[in-house]
Amino acid sequence: MKIVVDENIPQAAEAFQNFGNLKLLKGRMITNAVLSEWTSTEKDADILIVRSVTKVDENLLKGTNIKFVGTATSGIDHIDVEYLKRNGIEFADAAGCNSYPVAEYVIAAIVRIFLEKKWTFHGKTLGVIGVGKIGSKVAAFGEALGFNVLKNDPPLQRKTGSNEYVTLDEILKCDVITLHVPLSYTGIDKTLNIISKEKIERLKKDAVLINTSRGEVIDNLFLKKELKEGKPLSVVLDVWENEPSIDFELMNLVSSGTPHIAGYSLEGKVNGTEMIYKKLCRYLGCKMLWRPKFPKISEEKIILDESTNLEEALSNIFLKIYDIGKDDRMLREGIRMKKEARIELFDELRKNYYVRREFNNYTIKLISQNEQLATILEALRFKVVYTV
Repeated sequence: MKIVVDENIPQAAEAFQNFGNLKLLKGRMITNAVLSEWTSTEKDADILIVRSVTKVDENLLKGTNIKFVGTATSGIDHIDVEYLKRNGIEFADAAGCNSYPVAEYVIAAIVRIFLEKKWTFHGKTLGVIGVGKIGSKVAAFGEALGFNVLKNDPPLQRKTGSNEYVTLDEILKCDVITLHVPLSYTGIDKTLNIISKEKIERLKKDAVLINTSRGEVIDNLFLKKELKEGKPLSVVLDVWENEPSIDFELMNLVSSGTPHIAGYSLEGKVNGTEMIYKKLCRYLGCKMLWRPKFPKISEEKIILDESTNLEEALSNIFLKIYDIGKDDRMLREGIRMKKEARIELFDELRKNYYVRREFNNYTIKLISQNEQLATILEALRFKVVYTV
């Protein structure tokens, strides 16, 4: 059996090498020619495992021997699922693999902005657009912090009949708005430019807009125009139109800009590998022999100075375990570069992303008994102990 796998999928060699002849390639180098003719003596790959940078459709697969396609990602807008169905190709995704790190990224972004503006969470509204595996976790984290959380998800509302959801018009009135929707181009649940020119104009003064879904769900050109003209918005973008050739003029205007790494915790990435590995094992009817490995964290215990307010306390924690400002600064280096260098920078930052661990790996040591703070930290999945 011949398997082609994106080389940037973590622990891919360990997970997939026992299935047969494994070829690791850069995602953007996976082409129809590569799949159709592996070498001069071995033709046609059987298994293809990709990330979001590889567009899987008829152009890629026509004339190949591919029988199974897996994507180690939550999103699947890079996959022509209907083409796979029509051609009897098994498909597996890793939905939810990185839901916690994306939710943690959103909270880290909010904390950074609130600290800069000297705002408090209490009394502020958080609008969550898309309440699936990621959005539901963001909503839960927001409620734990003291936000009044509003949720918008028309497909889920129709499915459940629940009255807990609000209209998009209500979301636009929120202090913080965060997007967690798939990219869809047509239909009643179309999300292309769901935050359109008209909706950007209606955002309240000093609103915070966060996008970790897909760049195209916001009208980027109009957003850039508004920011250039001084509209008082705090914008956090982890996803961009035309990746990796992103708009660095827009990057220069946002509060935080990162290279599509919101879900890039070590656990989130390896979860994606493991989910596809298990589905491939089931498809082939073989025993699961590989298990992921995670390195021990050297400084997993953090003593928290409780004399600060909640926003400052969380900022102090995040600076030690995940500083979103570091990701912003590294991408912002591209502002001074030429176009080709910028494209390389975007891909390199993703490929060589440093090891980032999720909140549940860390223990927060409180100096005094503080049940309210402990409850909030535990809701964010930190372990909490008291110093003796």
